[in-house]
Amino acid sequence: MGPTVRLDLTTVLEATGELQHFLDLGAARLRAEGPLSQEASETLIFGLADELEGYLRAMGSKRGSAGIENLRDWTRTWIDEQQGALAEKLLREGARETTP
Repeated sequence: MGPTVRLDLTTVLEATGELQHFLDLGAARLRAEGPLSQEASETLIFGLADELEGYLRAMGSKRGSAGIENLRDWTRTWIDEQQGALAEKLLREGARETTP
């Protein structure tokens, strides 16, 4: 995954079996944001894709090479971290709303 390799995120997500998990994360983020315009929704989803791609590139650079299992593990770890951060954010916001 050197700098000359183009990372096709859709192909990676399909090959690793993580596409649905990524879509679920995107849907959860959209729900958490509330009503958004089409443009804002697209910006959010493409932003997530850019973050994941950057993460995978960084992990590949650290390792020097990456197989499908590595990509699957890294992708799942990133998605899990994002879901955890979203859950924490929603809990904090919920606590603020119930605090007098």
